Amino acid sequence: MIRWSEIYSTDTLLLSQKAEEWKVHNLALEDCYHRDQRPKLDDFGNHQLLVWFLLANGKIYEIQFLIFPNHLIAVPHDTPPTGQTWSEYLKISNNHKDVWHLLYNVLDRATDLTWQEMRILFEQIDNFEQEIFKKNFKPQDLLLVKKQLNQIDYSIGHLSSVAKQLQNLCKPTDDLNWKLRDLHDHCERIYQSLNLYRSQIGASIELFWGLQTNRTNKQIMKLSTVASVAVPLTFWSSFWGMNFDFIPYSEPVLFFVAIGLMLFSVVGTGWLLIKKGYLSE
Repeated sequence: MIRWSEIYSTDTLLLSQKAEEWKVHNLALEDCYHRDQRPKLDDFGNHQLLVWFLLANGKIYEIQFLIFPNHLIAVPHDTPPTGQTWSEYLKISNNHKDVWHLLYNVLDRATDLTWQEMRILFEQIDNFEQEIFKKNFKPQDLLLVKKQLNQIDYSIGHLSSVAKQLQNLCKPTDDLNWKLRDLHDHCERIYQSLNLYRSQIGASIELFWGLQTNRTNKQIMKLSTVASVAVPLTFWSSFWGMNFDFIPYSEPVLFFVAIGLMLFSVVGTGWLLIKKGYLSE
C-alpha cells in the first residue's frame, strides 16, 4: 500500500524522530529544515529528496518530498492556502500504482495551480501596457510585478530541469513515461512564459519612459512657444519704458512706424511658429 504523510519543517522534534526511524540521510534532513532551497532532486540510495515549488494566491510555497519505495512524505514550511492539509488542497487520491504515480499526481496538481496563478499575473502585465498610455499610470506597480516575476523565476523557473531528472531517475516504461514528459512540458511552458513576460515588462518600462520623454518634449515645446511670442513683447515693453528726447514722441510718423514694427514682430513670430508646426498640437 502506498502511503502519504505530512510533517511540517517547523515541527523539528517530530521530524527528527521520523527521520531517525526512516533512516533519512543527514543532508536530506538538513534540507528539509531550511527554506529557500533550489529546485532539485537528490538520490540517497534507499530514498530521494525532491524540492518543489508552487505559486498560489500570490505566494510561493516550498515543499520538500522524501520519496521512499512505498511512502511519500511531504515536508512543507507553510500551511496550504486553503484546507487543513496539503493532501486536501492538492486533491490527492488514495489509489496509485506506486509512489512515483502518487508523486506525479502531486506535482501535476501543483504545476496546474502555478500555471493558473501565472496566467492571472500575465493578464495583469498585458493590462499594464494599456494603462501606460494614461497620464495617471504609476510605474511603481509595473516594477513591483517585475520584482515578483524575478522571485518566481528564482524558485519556479528551473522546475523543468528537475522534472527531466525525474524521468531519468524513474526510467518509466508504462503510462508514467508520458505523464512525466507532460509534467516536463508544462514546467517548460511556465519557464518560457516567464522569460517572455519579463522581456515584455522591460519593453513596457522603455515604452513608459519614451512616452514620458515625449510628453516632456511637448511641454517644453509649449513653453518655448510662449517664450518665443513673449520675446518681442518683452523687447517693446522695455523699449517703450525708456526716456527719449526724439523717438517716438516728437514725430507722429515715427510713432506709427514703431507701433507697426511692434505688431509685425509679434505677428511674424506667431506666423513663423505656425509654419514650423509648433502650434499644430
